Amino acid sequence: MDAAGGKLSSNGLYWTNSEGQIILSGITGTVIVTEVESIPGFTIDPNTQSQTVVINPDDTQHLYFYNSPRSGVLIHKVDSVTGRGIPSVTFLVYDGKMNPVDQVTTDQNGYAYIENLGFSGKLYLRELEVKGYVLDTALKTVYVKAGETVEVTWENTPITGQIQIWKKSADDNAINGFPAGTPLEGAVFEIYDKSNRLVDTVKSNSRGLAVSKQLPLGRYTVKEVTSPAFYSPAAETTTVYLEHEGQIVQIEVLNKSVYTHVSVQKSGYTQVVPGQSIRYTFKEIGNNSTVPLDNFFWRDTLPTDAVRLDKITTGTWSAKLTYKVVFRTNINSNYRTLADNLDTQRSYTLDASPAALGLASNEYVTEVMCLFGRVPAGFKQAQTPYIYCNVLPSLTHEYRFTNKTDVGGTWQGQWIMANDRWVTIVYKGGPTPTLPRTGY
Repeated sequence: MDAAGGKLSSNGLYWTNSEGQIILSGITGTVIVTEVESIPGFTIDPNTQSQTVVINPDDTQHLYFYNSPRSGVLIHKVDSVTGRGIPSVTFLVYDGKMNPVDQVTTDQNGYAYIENLGFSGKLYLRELEVKGYVLDTALKTVYVKAGETVEVTWENTPITGQIQIWKKSADDNAINGFPAGTPLEGAVFEIYDKSNRLVDTVKSNSRGLAVSKQLPLGRYTVKEVTSPAFYSPAAETTTVYLEHEGQIVQIEVLNKSVYTHVSVQKSGYTQVVPGQSIRYTFKEIGNNSTVPLDNFFWRDTLPTDAVRLDKITTGTWSAKLTYKVVFRTNINSNYRTLADNLDTQRSYTLDASPAALGLASNEYVTEVMCLFGRVPAGFKQAQTPYIYCNVLPSLTHEYRFTNKTDVGGTWQGQWIMANDRWVTIVYKGGPTPTLPRTGY
């Protein structure tokens, strides 16, 4: 068997030449011809795929096999402002003679794919519906080629509305003197769409008004992330619906005044003798504010003219946190860590003697401090903390020394602090001095 204008393989397969022909000679009898593979970009027509023909001597037969072009269109429907894909947009697809051939709808990312088109040439797309956007009623013309996917980006202008937020004081503020209903400047709000994407951040002006940019119709959530000074952020978020073109939705968000206060009380021995051990007791250490405080600490400053630190009992605390205890000395003004990763729900006894701290012979502790970081409103001591010291043996009769303690934390960058002190007098023989019961 000879083949002219086609290529013969060892397994009896033939390929068409550049003119799409295969010419076979020397064949007689009944012949079955089947197309098993098309060129890229085309699909075999099942009606002509396999054909049977009878060939007589000196006879010529012509067989025709038809292929349909395989092509596709990828539509990306996007917001003209944000560039994000628009879901659930439906299109009608027409061939070049305006015959409907398909209908497709965009996915959640704004894509719709028209595949396995049985022709090459002109294609028309018509947008049927796009919720929340201006409908583009014009036909879009697309030219498709066999074996190719044409990408079409189609923008829509959103139908928009606006959110306006009025920020006011919910009550009379004792710190700044503003009465209830005063417009508040400086509140920051974040606005999220129904997919929980951040779409805008706004800040209230001197009139207490925060205005969003133009937003597509839909459901939004408004959340206050920063409150004005001396006010607590609103705890609740607000849901807003923009439902028609040009709509302005106004909401009012009230802030309650902040109460900031910390406290500490200290007591100890009113009277000691040289060389004696002394214990200081601490009460009412806490954040009494209505808001959390950052950088919360409790510190004790030792009267190093009269005592040397021995040990610390940390007590326990109302909220479960981790904290550390640091100290500094007369030689090294930098804070060093005495203990770290302590559990506020446990009480520890920390050896703070010079030997335990590895201090030099002429070195002694001047301050100890507990660092808690951020503490919630109402954070306070539970079990009582103590500090134990040794009184210097060289002190003279009626020598007075003062131990100082302080506590503090920050709210919006401002320090809230309190302090207390305790005075002790040395008794070394002679008449007993008259002393106040509670120190001063």
